[in-house]
Amino acid sequence: MKTLLSLLEREYEKNGVLDVTALEAVAEESGMPLSQVAGSASFYSKFNGGHLGSVCRCELADEPLSVENRRILSQDNGYQGLRLAVSNPEEILGAVTESGLRGRGGAGFPVGLKWKTTKDCTCEEKYVVINADEGEPDTAKDRIIMEMVPHAVIEGMAICGVCVGAKKGFIYIRAEYPEAKRIVEAEIARAREVGCLGSHICGSHFDFDIEVVSGAGSYVCGEETALLSSIEGQRGEPRLKPPYPGVEGLFGKPTVVNNVETIANVPLILTLGAEEYRSVGTEKNPGTKVITITGAERDGVYEIELGTPLRTILESVGCDFDDIKALQIGGGASGILIGPEKLDATLDIEGMQSAGGSLGAGSIRVIHKSESLVSLCSDIAKFFSEESCGKCTPCRFTTKKISDLLENGKFSLSELESLSGYLTDSARCAFGQSASMALLSAIRLCPEEFEEV
Repeated sequence: MKTLLSLLEREYEKNGVLDVTALEAVAEESGMPLSQVAGSASFYSKFNGGHLGSVCRCELADEPLSVENRRILSQDNGYQGLRLAVSNPEEILGAVTESGLRGRGGAGFPVGLKWKTTKDCTCEEKYVVINADEGEPDTAKDRIIMEMVPHAVIEGMAICGVCVGAKKGFIYIRAEYPEAKRIVEAEIARAREVGCLGSHICGSHFDFDIEVVSGAGSYVCGEETALLSSIEGQRGEPRLKPPYPGVEGLFGKPTVVNNVETIANVPLILTLGAEEYRSVGTEKNPGTKVITITGAERDGVYEIELGTPLRTILESVGCDFDDIKALQIGGGASGILIGPEKLDATLDIEGMQSAGGSLGAGSIRVIHKSESLVSLCSDIAKFFSEESCGKCTPCRFTTKKISDLLENGKFSLSELESLSGYLTDSARCAFGQSASMALLSAIRLCPEEFEEV
């Protein structure tokens, strides 16, 4: 049975609209009430007449920078890691844990611990879900990984399935990435042909297959529980945690939810071994990080060893350090701003935290002295106001209030700080809780710009 989103997508592509007849057809085929089908369809920008989000057009350079170490982005497609996994399944979790791999989607949670939670559940039905709903402006790393090494994502998912006891996986790809979706679906078909997906993968007794689900234009579906709700055919609205997805996730079953970049590291760990994998990066942050840099002379997507100083990275892409007002680290919308005095901070979780920022999605936006932080924050506030799912009152009203104040230019510092604090403390999910991070950090960095308005 196809997911509700897939059925809605099919009907929408027929006529470019979802009328009552189309919704009724989907309701009949899915077995869902018409009210649920219509309610879900109305939630998504693609189906309700709204606009899809913008896409960061940064690409991977033909030749790597001297500072790069392309491990993830140079993997071959022989599925060697999966073949090792099915022959020694009991060793998978140990290797992933010993590698020290941490989530690359923002939180940095230890991957081995997340997998163990689902593996230890006695439920027979489990899932692996990959979050490819890369909605952060100025971020393109997951798109590049899916387009350049889709086999690494597929292979990593299958290895995870073998490890935790899941037979089905889903990749949730944002609607704005049709080319990445096409490439991933082609690789899934190829993997089935060579016996690396489907029944008895790689000649083993393990079964695992993958379905691609296309998002339909909703930034909030990048939050893991909202993404699960979306796959289930509900409106893509976040759930309260606990329970956590590892124990009660997709369709109420134990589910591993990983980011695209996270899962693409897994084949490397199996083929290199945990010790060799840890030879790159730092003790607490082994491996590399695929990052997106904008606002520099050489914007693009790069793969950098974790622990590399920001100064070294930015020097390699032609930044004029005398012209830097700030850096926005972690994401184009919610990423925290740090000042140029923090350029010696290292690109890793602890390094960014010590600089007062967050590694987040791994993007670096260079903000020049000629740019207005008020204007920047106004754009961010408008983004969050438009993308709020509207489920909780603090987010629905406060993001709009902040956006209006910044756009009109009539505000006080105390008012902005009060509203931002309320939003951070009261919003239901990480979306709302992070919506004012950039604003608060901009005020701390350059309060005079906001006082001048």
